[in-house]
Amino acid sequence: MWSFLAKLGGTLLGKIIPDRSKTNEAQSRINEAEVAGGPASRLRLWRSFLGWVLSLLFAWEVVGRLIIIPMFFPGFGKTLPPSALDQIMALLMGMLGLGW
Repeated sequence: MWSFLAKLGGTLLGKIIPDRSKTNEAQSRINEAEVAGGPASRLRLWRSFLGWVLSLLFAWEVVGRLIIIPMFFPGFGKTLPPSALDQIMALLMGMLGLGW
């Protein structure tokens, strides 16, 4: 009796809560098929390049301009052009899909 109830409960639980490993394997196969069937695109290279450039600019604005320049070159910070962090953040967040 108890084994029947345990088996029935396991079956019902399996229907309600799907197995994540099976779902991940299926999604992985779908992703591989999409990449394999897609043509080599210049757009992928362009997005990668833009992502690296925006990431480097973000690092410069946050680490270089706000930390390194004032600590080691205090007089040089006054001659720098105004910060473009707002524009860089808007582009970077939009590219990452975290924008508005």
